[in-house]
Amino acid sequence: MKNTMNKVGVWSFMVGVVLALIAGVLASNLSGYMGLISTAMVVLGLVVGALNISEKEVTGFIIAAVGLATGSIAIANLGVLLGGSLGGMLETSFRVFGVFIAGAVFVPALKAVYKISKD
Repeated sequence: MKNTMNKVGVWSFMVGVVLALIAGVLASNLSGYMGLISTAMVVLGLVVGALNISEKEVTGFIIAAVGLATGSIAIANLGVLLGGSLGGMLETSFRVFGVFIAGAVFVPALKAVYKISKD
């Protein structure tokens, strides 16, 4: 059962990354669906955070997620500066990816806060 749950978490991560890229490429056609896309990305992120991150990995994952989120913001802002269709693709892809990472880090961060508060 644990192996199956791990596979679900791994596939959720891969799907989240691919969906972020697709959202960027199709940004101009999907603008009316960004709320739905963002919701799906948060849910996928929650699945990743709940199924893939063991207690030993929490601290490292949170640090990596902060780095990914910061990098996503910077690259999305670069997309804004570049403008045009390539800039729009970069901006959307990395903003959607940032939403995915925010969902993924939520569960491990919540576990860490709970662990710290009960000590």
